[in-house]
Amino acid sequence: MSTPESRIQYLEDLEAIRHLKHYYYCHCLDRTVAGDSAAIEETISRFTDDIVADFTGLPLAQGKAEVSMFLADGLPAFMSWSQHRVTNELIAIDGDTASASWYLDCPVVFREGNPMSALGAGFMIGRYEEEYVRQDGVWKWSKIVALFDVQAEFATNWSRSKQRFKNR
Repeated sequence: MSTPESRIQYLEDLEAIRHLKHYYYCHCLDRTVAGDSAAIEETISRFTDDIVADFTGLPLAQGKAEVSMFLADGLPAFMSWSQHRVTNELIAIDGDTASASWYLDCPVVFREGNPMSALGAGFMIGRYEEEYVRQDGVWKWSKIVALFDVQAEFATNWSRSKQRFKNR
């Protein structure tokens, strides 16, 4: 980054990726879980056609249609409320591609019969490992990996937590 223009572009890209995560994922996903179907459309607009989503304990979703269905139908079926908080992002940008790692701290209310077998108020804690592509000047997800170290009721808290380094 030798020129002021390249440094400015880098900073703009960092902020665009942060906005992508904070607004299109966290804010819109929490609204989707709460029953706002328009919110998922906003998020889907920021997926590449070949996106992959790999969440601890859940089936792998490949392609925009599968990932969209997973987020629109799967998540609200397993929780009735969530409040995503992501922090400590490490973002690496290389031209029109980027990757990032984010810490996740997400209080949730689990629905009965969810794949985690948790029930009631609880936590989902871990990390997101993501990949992005800039298409027509817009940053989009090409891969979302959620590594959940904790998926438990408040009563259990993080007493059985285990740091994950891969899902499969």
